[in-house]
Amino acid sequence: MSSNKDTVIESSAPGKLILVGEYAVLEGAPALVAAVDRHSRVRITPSGDKWFSLDAPTIGINGVAFHLSPAGDVLYRDNLPAETLKRLHFFKTTFEYAARYLGQNGCPPVPARLVIDTGAFFDPRIKAKLGFGSSAALTVSVIKALFLYCGLPLIDANDPGRLFRLALAAHRRAQNGVGSGIDVAASSFGGVLRYRLAFDTQARQIAPEPLPPWQGLPLLCIFSGGSESTRRMVGGVSRLRESAPSRYDALMKGLATLSASGIEAYRKRDIRAFMEVVEAYHKQMDRLGRESGMPIISPVHRDLSRLVGEAGGVYKPSGAGSGDIGIAFTRNMEQRLAVKAAVERAGLSCVDITLAPEEKG
Repeated sequence: MSSNKDTVIESSAPGKLILVGEYAVLEGAPALVAAVDRHSRVRITPSGDKWFSLDAPTIGINGVAFHLSPAGDVLYRDNLPAETLKRLHFFKTTFEYAARYLGQNGCPPVPARLVIDTGAFFDPRIKAKLGFGSSAALTVSVIKALFLYCGLPLIDANDPGRLFRLALAAHRRAQNGVGSGIDVAASSFGGVLRYRLAFDTQARQIAPEPLPPWQGLPLLCIFSGGSESTRRMVGGVSRLRESAPSRYDALMKGLATLSASGIEAYRKRDIRAFMEVVEAYHKQMDRLGRESGMPIISPVHRDLSRLVGEAGGVYKPSGAGSGDIGIAFTRNMEQRLAVKAAVERAGLSCVDITLAPEEKG
C-alpha cells in the first residue's frame, strides 16, 4: 500500500450477548446471539519509519514497537515482560494472521501506529471486565482496520463471509481451537443472528442467518460480580464428554432442543414460549454444571434467578456461566423496572446495553 502521512483509518466491532444456546452450540446446535453496543475501536496512522507501534491503554500497553519478519511473525523491538506478552497474545495472533493474508493478496501492511480502545468492555463502576466478548471484538476490529489501511475491501462479492472466517481462524488460533465462534460472528455481522457450527462444500464455516431484532422484548443485563474464564468452563464440561459420554449427550440434546425452540419463539415473537424456554434452559445449564462439576449456575446466578422470578421475569447466564453476565427477560417494561429495582436492592449491578445493528461494509 502507498499511504501519505495524513492517512487515518478507524474501525470498530461490537460485542456479543448470547440469548440462548450456550454449550449446545459447541455440538452443532443452533444458538441465538445479539451484537451489543460495546465496541472495540482501532485507529491506524502511518508511522513514518520502519517500526509498527501499538498503544492499548485499556490493557496497559503503551508505545510497544514491533516489525514483521519475512515469514510474517511479529517481532518486538524490546524484551517484554511475560505479563505484557500475555496481554498482547490476541493482538499478536490476529495481526500475524491478517498480515500474512494481506501479503498473499499483494497488499502487505506498511509500518503504522495502531491505537486500540477496548474500554467499553470494562465497567468503571464495577471495576471489572464484562463478558461481552472483548477478544472477539478486538480480533474483528483489528482485521477490519488492516484491510482498510491496506486498501482491501471489507466485502468481497465472491466471498461475503471472508472477513468473518479470517477473524474466526485468527481467534481460534489464539484460543488453541477452543470455542464455537459465536462471539466472532456477532462482532463481524452485528444484529441478531441464528448461528451454528456448519460448513460448506469447501469446509468453510457457513455465515450465520440474520434475524429481525425483537424490539419489544424487554431484557436486562446483570453483572454477576466477577469474571470467569470461558476456556476453563468449557474445558471442564468437555471432561464430562470423555468420562460419561451418554450423560453428556443427553444433556446436550436437551439444550439443543430448547435452543431451537427458543429461536423459533423469538422468530414468532411468542413471549410466553420464549420465556418458558429461557427458564428451562437455565435449569438444564444447572444440570450440566452439576454433572460436570463446573459451577455454571453459581450461587449468585441462582440468587439472581430467584430474584428475577419473584419480580415476574426469567433469568439465565449469558455465556459459559459461573460469573460474567446474566440476562433477565420480562413480559413488559413495568416488570423490567421491578427486576432492576430488586437486583439493585440486592447489591448487584445492571449493565446498560442496547442491541447493535447489522454491520455494513
